[in-house]
Amino acid sequence: MKPHVFGRVVGALAFVSSLVACSSDSSTGENPPVGGAAGTGAGGSSAGTGTAGGSGGSVATGGGGSGTTAGTAGSAGSAGSAVGGGGSGSGGSGGSAVGGTGGGSAGVACPADKTFCSGFEETTLPAGAVYKVNAAPGEWTRDFEVDTTVFKSGKSSLKLKNPSGSGSGYQMLAVPAPAGGKFWARFYIRQADADLGIVDHNVFAGAADTDEPNSSVMVEFAEDVGISFNTMDNVRWPMGFGRVMGTPMPYTLAKGEWHCIELSYDSVARVQQLYINGELKIDATDYPATVAKPFAFFKFGFNKLHGPAREIWYDDVAVGPTRPGCLPK
Repeated sequence: MKPHVFGRVVGALAFVSSLVACSSDSSTGENPPVGGAAGTGAGGSSAGTGTAGGSGGSVATGGGGSGTTAGTAGSAGSAGSAVGGGGSGSGGSGGSAVGGTGGGSAGVACPADKTFCSGFEETTLPAGAVYKVNAAPGEWTRDFEVDTTVFKSGKSSLKLKNPSGSGSGYQMLAVPAPAGGKFWARFYIRQADADLGIVDHNVFAGAADTDEPNSSVMVEFAEDVGISFNTMDNVRWPMGFGRVMGTPMPYTLAKGEWHCIELSYDSVARVQQLYINGELKIDATDYPATVAKPFAFFKFGFNKLHGPAREIWYDDVAVGPTRPGCLPK
Protein backbone atom coordinates (compact mmCIF):
# COMPACT_ATOMS: atom_id res chain seq x y z
CA MET A 1 0.00 0.00 0.00
CA LYS A 2 1.23 3.44 -0.79
CA PRO A 3 2.37 5.54 2.19
CA HIS A 4 -0.17 8.33 1.69
CA VAL A 5 -3.09 5.80 1.48
CA PHE A 6 -1.94 4.03 4.64
CA GLY A 7 -1.86 7.35 6.50
CA ARG A 8 -5.45 8.11 5.56
CA VAL A 9 -6.64 4.71 6.86
CA VAL A 10 -4.90 5.19 10.19
CA GLY A 11 -6.43 8.65 10.59
CA ALA A 12 -9.93 7.35 9.91
CA LEU A 13 -9.56 4.59 12.48
CA ALA A 14 -8.43 7.10 15.11
CA PHE A 15 -11.47 9.31 14.47
CA VAL A 16 -13.91 6.38 14.84
CA SER A 17 -12.21 5.34 18.08
CA SER A 18 -12.69 8.83 19.55
CA LEU A 19 -16.43 8.73 18.77
CA VAL A 20 -16.85 5.40 20.59
CA ALA A 21 -15.02 6.76 23.63
CA CYS A 22 -17.31 9.83 23.83
CA SER A 23 -20.53 7.79 23.62
CA SER A 24 -19.47 5.58 26.55
CA ASP A 25 -18.76 8.51 28.93
CA SER A 26 -21.41 8.24 31.75
CA SER A 27 -20.50 11.58 33.30
CA THR A 28 -22.76 13.47 30.91
CA GLY A 29 -25.80 12.85 33.12
CA GLU A 30 -27.77 11.13 30.34
CA ASN A 31 -28.26 8.09 32.59
CA PRO A 32 -29.49 8.92 36.11
CA PRO A 33 -27.03 8.15 38.91
CA VAL A 34 -27.82 5.43 41.37
CA GLY A 35 -29.01 7.74 44.14
CA GLY A 36 -31.30 9.86 42.05
CA ALA A 37 -34.41 7.71 42.46
CA ALA A 38 -34.21 7.68 46.21
CA GLY A 39 -36.18 9.69 48.73
CA THR A 40 -38.78 7.74 50.62
CA GLY A 41 -39.35 10.60 53.05
CA ALA A 42 -42.56 10.11 55.01
CA GLY A 43 -43.23 13.80 54.90
CA GLY A 44 -46.76 13.72 56.22
CA SER A 45 -49.95 11.80 56.53
CA SER A 46 -53.01 12.72 54.60
CA ALA A 47 -54.45 16.14 55.24
CA GLY A 48 -58.13 16.78 55.63
CA THR A 49 -60.81 14.54 54.22
CA GLY A 50 -61.69 16.08 50.92
CA THR A 51 -64.40 18.18 52.48
CA ALA A 52 -64.38 21.86 51.76
CA GLY A 53 -62.42 24.31 53.77
CA GLY A 54 -59.76 22.07 55.25
CA SER A 55 -57.54 24.51 57.09
CA GLY A 56 -55.46 21.90 58.74
CA GLY A 57 -54.37 18.36 58.46
CA SER A 58 -52.78 15.58 60.32
CA VAL A 59 -49.58 16.13 62.18
CA ALA A 60 -46.98 14.59 60.04
CA THR A 61 -44.66 12.81 62.32
CA GLY A 62 -41.29 12.83 60.82
CA GLY A 63 -39.83 9.68 59.61
CA GLY A 64 -37.31 11.46 57.40
CA GLY A 65 -36.64 10.56 53.83
CA SER A 66 -34.06 7.89 53.28
CA GLY A 67 -32.59 9.30 50.12
CA THR A 68 -29.50 7.38 49.05
CA THR A 69 -26.24 8.97 48.02
CA ALA A 70 -25.67 10.34 44.56
CA GLY A 71 -24.42 8.24 41.69
CA THR A 72 -20.77 7.73 41.15
CA ALA A 73 -20.47 9.38 37.78
CA GLY A 74 -22.82 12.31 37.35
CA SER A 75 -24.61 14.79 39.56
CA ALA A 76 -26.94 13.39 42.17
CA GLY A 77 -30.51 12.83 41.10
CA SER A 78 -33.29 14.59 42.98
CA ALA A 79 -34.40 12.57 45.95
CA GLY A 80 -38.11 12.27 45.22
CA SER A 81 -40.55 14.43 47.13
CA ALA A 82 -42.37 12.85 50.03
CA VAL A 83 -45.92 13.97 49.53
CA GLY A 84 -47.49 14.78 52.85
CA GLY A 85 -50.62 16.38 54.12
CA GLY A 86 -49.45 19.88 53.45
CA GLY A 87 -45.90 19.99 52.29
CA SER A 88 -43.25 18.02 50.53
CA GLY A 89 -40.44 16.53 52.49
CA SER A 90 -37.16 16.55 50.63
CA GLY A 91 -35.75 13.07 50.76
CA GLY A 92 -33.21 12.56 53.47
CA SER A 93 -34.32 15.29 55.86
CA GLY A 94 -35.77 14.22 59.16
CA GLY A 95 -38.35 15.76 61.44
CA SER A 96 -41.99 16.53 60.92
CA ALA A 97 -43.49 17.78 57.72
CA VAL A 98 -45.58 20.87 58.14
CA GLY A 99 -47.09 22.73 55.30
CA GLY A 100 -49.81 24.76 53.74
CA THR A 101 -53.54 24.70 54.07
CA GLY A 102 -53.73 20.95 54.23
CA GLY A 103 -51.24 20.23 57.00
CA GLY A 104 -51.04 21.14 60.65
CA SER A 105 -47.86 21.64 62.62
CA ALA A 106 -46.98 19.59 65.67
CA GLY A 107 -48.93 20.69 68.71
CA VAL A 108 -47.83 21.95 72.10
CA ALA A 109 -49.18 20.93 75.48
CA CYS A 110 -49.95 24.45 76.72
CA PRO A 111 -49.87 27.26 74.13
CA ALA A 112 -48.62 30.63 75.31
CA ASP A 113 -51.96 32.29 74.47
CA LYS A 114 -54.11 29.71 76.24
CA THR A 115 -57.15 30.62 78.31
CA PHE A 116 -57.15 27.15 79.88
CA CYS A 117 -54.72 24.26 79.88
CA SER A 118 -54.35 21.16 82.03
CA GLY A 119 -52.75 17.74 81.89
CA PHE A 120 -54.39 16.90 85.24
CA GLU A 121 -51.12 16.30 87.00
CA GLU A 122 -52.50 17.65 90.30
CA THR A 123 -55.32 16.29 92.43
CA THR A 124 -57.02 19.68 92.77
CA LEU A 125 -59.59 21.22 90.45
CA PRO A 126 -57.64 22.80 87.57
CA ALA A 127 -57.31 26.58 87.76
CA GLY A 128 -60.11 28.29 85.87
CA ALA A 129 -62.39 25.26 85.75
CA VAL A 130 -65.94 25.47 87.12
CA TYR A 131 -67.92 22.46 88.35
CA LYS A 132 -71.66 22.78 88.81
CA VAL A 133 -74.39 20.29 89.60
CA ASN A 134 -78.02 21.34 89.30
CA ALA A 135 -76.90 24.95 88.72
CA ALA A 136 -74.96 25.09 91.99
CA PRO A 137 -71.24 24.73 92.73
CA GLY A 138 -70.28 21.51 94.45
CA GLU A 139 -67.37 19.24 95.24
CA TRP A 140 -65.99 18.21 91.88
CA THR A 141 -64.62 14.90 93.17
CA ARG A 142 -68.18 13.56 93.26
CA ASP A 143 -67.99 13.13 89.50
CA PHE A 144 -64.27 13.30 88.65
CA GLU A 145 -60.99 11.88 89.86
CA VAL A 146 -57.36 12.17 88.85
CA ASP A 147 -56.27 8.74 87.62
CA THR A 148 -52.60 7.76 87.76
CA THR A 149 -53.14 4.38 86.08
CA VAL A 150 -54.43 5.62 82.70
CA PHE A 151 -53.00 8.67 80.94
CA LYS A 152 -51.95 9.99 77.54
CA SER A 153 -48.93 11.94 78.76
CA GLY A 154 -47.39 12.95 82.05
CA LYS A 155 -48.37 10.76 84.96
CA SER A 156 -52.16 11.12 85.25
CA SER A 157 -55.43 12.03 83.53
CA LEU A 158 -58.96 13.11 84.41
CA LYS A 159 -61.45 10.28 84.84
CA LEU A 160 -65.23 10.55 84.99
CA LYS A 161 -66.64 8.36 87.70
CA ASN A 162 -69.17 5.68 86.89
CA PRO A 163 -71.54 5.66 88.61
CA SER A 164 -71.72 9.38 89.24
CA GLY A 165 -71.20 10.33 92.86
CA SER A 166 -73.58 13.26 92.46
CA GLY A 167 -76.31 11.18 90.89
CA SER A 168 -76.54 13.68 88.04
CA GLY A 169 -76.38 12.85 84.36
CA TYR A 170 -74.47 16.11 83.84
CA GLN A 171 -70.78 15.54 84.59
CA MET A 172 -68.95 18.43 82.96
CA LEU A 173 -66.38 21.10 83.70
CA ALA A 174 -66.64 24.58 82.17
CA VAL A 175 -63.51 26.61 81.40
CA PRO A 176 -63.10 30.13 79.98
CA ALA A 177 -62.80 30.70 76.25
CA PRO A 178 -61.18 33.72 74.58
CA ALA A 179 -63.29 36.84 74.18
CA GLY A 180 -64.98 37.38 70.84
CA GLY A 181 -66.85 34.11 70.46
CA LYS A 182 -64.13 32.35 68.45
CA PHE A 183 -61.65 29.79 69.79
CA TRP A 184 -59.91 26.43 69.49
CA ALA A 185 -60.08 23.52 71.92
CA ARG A 186 -57.94 20.40 71.95
CA PHE A 187 -58.24 17.35 74.17
CA TYR A 188 -57.51 13.66 74.22
CA ILE A 189 -60.37 11.31 75.05
CA ARG A 190 -60.51 7.60 75.80
CA GLN A 191 -63.41 5.31 76.60
CA ALA A 192 -63.20 1.76 77.90
CA ASP A 193 -66.74 0.39 77.82
CA ALA A 194 -67.63 0.85 74.16
CA ASP A 195 -66.66 2.76 71.05
CA LEU A 196 -67.41 6.48 71.10
CA GLY A 197 -70.19 7.36 68.70
CA ILE A 198 -73.22 5.23 69.50
CA VAL A 199 -76.65 5.91 68.00
CA ASP A 200 -78.17 7.53 71.10
CA HIS A 201 -77.57 11.22 71.85
CA ASN A 202 -75.00 12.06 74.55
CA VAL A 203 -72.59 14.97 74.90
CA PHE A 204 -68.81 14.98 75.47
CA ALA A 205 -67.93 18.65 75.02
CA GLY A 206 -69.10 21.91 73.52
CA ALA A 207 -68.94 25.67 73.14
CA ALA A 208 -71.47 27.54 75.28
CA ASP A 209 -72.52 31.04 76.27
CA THR A 210 -72.46 30.33 80.04
CA ASP A 211 -70.94 27.86 82.49
CA GLU A 212 -74.40 26.69 83.60
CA PRO A 213 -75.47 23.07 83.06
CA ASN A 214 -78.38 24.19 80.89
CA SER A 215 -76.79 26.79 78.64
CA SER A 216 -79.19 28.41 76.20
CA VAL A 217 -76.51 28.39 73.49
CA MET A 218 -74.30 25.36 72.95
CA VAL A 219 -72.74 23.61 69.97
CA GLU A 220 -72.07 20.10 71.20
CA PHE A 221 -69.34 17.67 70.30
CA ALA A 222 -71.61 14.70 70.73
CA GLU A 223 -72.62 11.22 69.70
CA ASP A 224 -75.93 10.99 67.88
CA VAL A 225 -75.92 8.31 65.20
CA GLY A 226 -72.15 8.53 65.53
CA ILE A 227 -69.69 11.33 66.28
CA SER A 228 -71.29 14.65 65.39
CA PHE A 229 -72.00 18.29 66.08
CA ASN A 230 -75.40 18.82 67.65
CA THR A 231 -77.24 22.00 68.56
CA MET A 232 -80.95 21.84 69.37
CA ASP A 233 -81.10 18.50 67.50
CA ASN A 234 -79.67 20.07 64.35
CA VAL A 235 -76.94 17.53 63.63
CA ARG A 236 -73.88 17.61 61.38
CA TRP A 237 -71.87 14.46 60.71
CA PRO A 238 -68.64 13.55 58.93
CA MET A 239 -69.19 13.23 55.20
CA GLY A 240 -70.71 9.87 54.32
CA PHE A 241 -71.81 9.13 57.88
CA GLY A 242 -74.81 9.77 60.12
CA ARG A 243 -78.18 9.10 58.57
CA VAL A 244 -77.46 8.22 54.97
CA MET A 245 -80.69 7.90 52.98
CA GLY A 246 -82.46 6.95 56.20
CA THR A 247 -79.90 4.32 57.18
CA PRO A 248 -77.80 4.85 60.33
CA MET A 249 -74.09 4.97 59.45
CA PRO A 250 -72.36 6.04 62.68
CA TYR A 251 -68.80 7.33 62.65
CA THR A 252 -67.17 5.78 65.72
CA LEU A 253 -63.88 6.01 67.61
CA ALA A 254 -62.39 2.77 68.87
CA LYS A 255 -62.58 2.06 72.58
CA GLY A 256 -59.41 1.56 74.58
CA GLU A 257 -57.47 4.14 72.54
CA TRP A 258 -56.62 7.81 72.98
CA HIS A 259 -58.07 10.08 70.29
CA CYS A 260 -56.96 13.67 69.63
CA ILE A 261 -59.99 15.92 69.23
CA GLU A 262 -59.59 19.49 67.93
CA LEU A 263 -62.55 21.82 67.74
CA SER A 264 -62.63 25.17 65.98
CA TYR A 265 -65.61 27.20 67.17
CA ASP A 266 -66.73 30.49 65.65
CA SER A 267 -70.05 31.95 66.80
CA VAL A 268 -69.60 35.09 64.67
CA ALA A 269 -68.98 33.51 61.25
CA ARG A 270 -71.01 30.44 62.33
CA VAL A 271 -68.38 27.98 61.13
CA GLN A 272 -67.62 24.98 63.33
CA GLN A 273 -64.95 22.42 62.50
CA LEU A 274 -63.99 19.06 63.95
CA TYR A 275 -60.58 17.46 63.53
CA ILE A 276 -59.95 13.91 64.74
CA ASN A 277 -56.34 12.82 65.08
CA GLY A 278 -55.38 15.77 62.89
CA GLU A 279 -57.83 15.16 60.03
CA LEU A 280 -60.77 17.40 59.21
CA LYS A 281 -63.97 15.41 59.66
CA ILE A 282 -66.72 18.02 59.91
CA ASP A 283 -66.72 21.45 58.28
CA ALA A 284 -70.08 22.94 59.29
CA THR A 285 -70.74 26.31 57.65
CA ASP A 286 -73.75 28.53 58.40
CA TYR A 287 -74.11 26.46 61.56
CA PRO A 288 -76.11 26.96 63.61
CA ALA A 289 -78.57 29.13 61.71
CA THR A 290 -78.39 31.80 64.42
CA VAL A 291 -76.31 32.33 67.55
CA ALA A 292 -78.07 34.43 70.18
CA LYS A 293 -74.98 35.00 72.30
CA PRO A 294 -71.26 34.56 71.55
CA PHE A 295 -69.44 31.52 72.86
CA ALA A 296 -67.71 32.30 76.16
CA PHE A 297 -67.00 28.87 77.69
CA PHE A 298 -65.79 25.45 76.68
CA LYS A 299 -67.28 22.44 78.45
CA PHE A 300 -65.99 18.89 78.58
CA GLY A 301 -66.90 15.71 80.43
CA PHE A 302 -70.11 13.79 79.82
CA ASN A 303 -73.77 14.75 79.71
CA LYS A 304 -75.76 11.54 79.78
CA LEU A 305 -78.89 12.40 77.83
CA HIS A 306 -79.76 8.85 76.84
CA GLY A 307 -76.90 6.81 78.26
CA PRO A 308 -75.60 4.42 79.09
CA ALA A 309 -73.24 5.75 81.74
CA ARG A 310 -69.60 4.96 81.14
CA GLU A 311 -66.03 5.64 82.26
CA ILE A 312 -64.28 8.30 80.20
CA TRP A 313 -60.77 9.74 80.48
CA TYR A 314 -59.54 13.17 79.37
CA ASP A 315 -55.98 14.41 79.08
CA ASP A 316 -54.04 17.39 77.69
CA VAL A 317 -56.94 19.81 77.40
CA ALA A 318 -56.06 23.22 75.92
CA VAL A 319 -58.29 26.17 74.97
CA GLY A 320 -57.18 29.37 73.26
CA PRO A 321 -57.46 31.65 70.22
CA THR A 322 -55.04 29.61 68.08
CA ARG A 323 -54.91 25.96 67.12
CA PRO A 324 -53.00 23.94 69.75
CA GLY A 325 -52.43 20.94 67.47
CA CYS A 326 -52.17 17.28 68.37
CA LEU A 327 -49.15 16.36 70.43
CA PRO A 328 -46.31 14.33 68.90
CA LYS A 329 -46.75 10.61 69.40
